[in-house]
Amino acid sequence: MSRIVYFSKMFQAVPHLAQVAALLPGTFVSSRRSTLMAARKLYPQLEQARYSRWLGRLAVGNRILNDADVIVTGSPYRSFLKPYAAKKCTVFHGTYMLLSKDALLSNAHFDLLCVIGPRMQQMIDRFADQVQVNTAATGFLPFCEFPEQSLAQRESVLVGLGLAADRQTILFTPSRRGVGSWDLLAESLVQKIPSHFNLILRPHPSQALTSRAKDRDSFRRVAALAQRRPHTLLDLTSYPLSALLSVADLVVSDANSPAEESLFYDVPQLLIETPQFSRDVMAQMGRDEGMHPDDMAQLLTLYECGPSVFVKEEGVDLSVPIERALLERDDRAQRRQDYFSWVFGKRDRLANQRVAEAISTSFLVR
Repeated sequence: MSRIVYFSKMFQAVPHLAQVAALLPGTFVSSRRSTLMAARKLYPQLEQARYSRWLGRLAVGNRILNDADVIVTGSPYRSFLKPYAAKKCTVFHGTYMLLSKDALLSNAHFDLLCVIGPRMQQMIDRFADQVQVNTAATGFLPFCEFPEQSLAQRESVLVGLGLAADRQTILFTPSRRGVGSWDLLAESLVQKIPSHFNLILRPHPSQALTSRAKDRDSFRRVAALAQRRPHTLLDLTSYPLSALLSVADLVVSDANSPAEESLFYDVPQLLIETPQFSRDVMAQMGRDEGMHPDDMAQLLTLYECGPSVFVKEEGVDLSVPIERALLERDDRAQRRQDYFSWVFGKRDRLANQRVAEAISTSFLVR
């Protein structure tokens, strides 16, 4: 029997890998205790082991990686994976917005790349004469666990989160520290958003799971404020993002992967721009990375999926922009649909089946 190992240092790849492991059983290995703890909480059925840089074959995770026939991951990890003889497959993590030639080269060591959707394939095709990779069109894995929406499902999730089932829900999903808007907006959202909304604040997993002192201080302040505001949840990656997105009536984000993922449910958007990250900053990043101008122009249409607000300082009141975003829901519906179709293609929950079939066909069938 072939030995399949799923590896990631970061938690962000775990929802992707867990979907494949449900069909192709194997062991999830990580070098980070925080990642393993979060994975155990959300995916208790996923067998796991820890890798140790120092213990060598004394560590269970190290032995499992050494003996693997196939290693599936969501990040390049080129130098880390190089010593292992196993076939290697990437399912990427997040939605991989900036896929340039350099980014593609950083993944060229994989024996199989599982392509999320048309956008990724379009970018890969741009460099086909310069970078040869083996790909399979599989779709976006986290969609496999996105719940079917219904009134009963919505009520069940909201009540389980300690929120009100009869109120609209605003979900704040900023990007990672350094580029995200958490420090500028988290406290003011709790203080100023009208109490007739449910409010969920979901910091980036890198802050929630590997927090620094500044992050922990911020979480304590936000948690204290949330205690005084009804129908407010600070979620430090305790709940699946899919469940939160399924009950969101508006996503407030930094134009990031969660914003793109929420389009599965056609959720209206309010897009935050800051001096650290804006459409202009994104465009410059694309130029620096060598992205094709047409790809970047299409990527920037994410900012047309909802109104945007430029935030330069703490304490900004987003009440009016939030109302505007909700009012413009129908006016921007076609833009959201067009963007979703470009990024993901199919709106289904079958990506894990396609990934499992691609891995089996490529590596397991003799």
